[in-house]
Amino acid sequence: MFLDNKNIILLSTGSFNPPTNMHLRMFEIARDHLNRLGLTICGGLISPTHDSYKKKSLAPSLHRCAMIEQALVALPWVKLSDWEVKQNGWTRTRQVLQYHQNHLNMIITSRLNDSIKVDTSLLPVQFIENLNVNNSNQDTVNVRLLCGADLLESFAVPGLWNEDDIEAIVRDYGLVVVSRSGSNPHKFIYESNILTKYMANIIVVTEWITNEVSSTKVRRALSRNESVKFLISELVESYIKEHGLYESLNHKYSNNDKFDINLKSTFLSSSPSDKTLKTHQKDDKKLNIDEPDNLQCTEKRVNNYKNSKVRNVVESNENCSKVAILVSENGIIEVISDMETMV
Repeated sequence: MFLDNKNIILLSTGSFNPPTNMHLRMFEIARDHLNRLGLTICGGLISPTHDSYKKKSLAPSLHRCAMIEQALVALPWVKLSDWEVKQNGWTRTRQVLQYHQNHLNMIITSRLNDSIKVDTSLLPVQFIENLNVNNSNQDTVNVRLLCGADLLESFAVPGLWNEDDIEAIVRDYGLVVVSRSGSNPHKFIYESNILTKYMANIIVVTEWITNEVSSTKVRRALSRNESVKFLISELVESYIKEHGLYESLNHKYSNNDKFDINLKSTFLSSSPSDKTLKTHQKDDKKLNIDEPDNLQCTEKRVNNYKNSKVRNVVESNENCSKVAILVSENGIIEVISDMETMV
């Protein structure tokens, strides 16, 4: 069975624990590729798994749904579906696809018959506007499973998937597979009899800009109080820290991690591109710059140094150069790298 519907809803399942920028990026990559194939993306859906799914460090669905909604602020054509998390227990992917396809068909029927009212809040606002319904065929929109190559390869894990479910998913709904670095989905399709039989329903999208962001790595960074900036949205990060998820802390640094700016030991090294670095004093006292123009810059700084009240000079042989810090009563005046000219 070949799925020739040109209108597509992309559905992504998983734990989203937490949702990362890569989860959102997959929708954008897939939409660009399918548009180039002449297909129309009517919208996207994210369906997080039920709390009964046995996975380590799985945050409650209440929090995961809230984080997904925060993440989707930046991707308005994709919406959260909480149908799966509201079921009595874990639901197979095949059933998730079936529910959303049936719901979509009801929306199409209701549009053809104004007397039927169906809740359309599940789908993006622009869905109806983008939908070109043919009266002779109600099944003009196809819900396709959007996934990474790792999910495709999980089909081969013994006991993880029911073979009937695999065949139904590929035959009746189809896959949009976004490949990751190091994966070879075409080879895996070739090695699977079921996937080869329905390979026409599998669209492989290559992500040329490699991105190895994963929820596992994000959780690890959060538990270590490390930065996750640009890995997840700022709204999601704020939500995580506000609710203390994944052993995260509310503050960037704990009291013991804060830097002491009054440390007596100073570590300096000369810049590879410029041997001198000058910082100006921000008080009313001005440095003496009325030196003859024929003096070298280093000599002018030495004159200023000799005419000022210097409390401290620090020397370092880092990178085979000597560095001096000239400190006045009001703070650091400047840094000189050629210290031997002062001696």
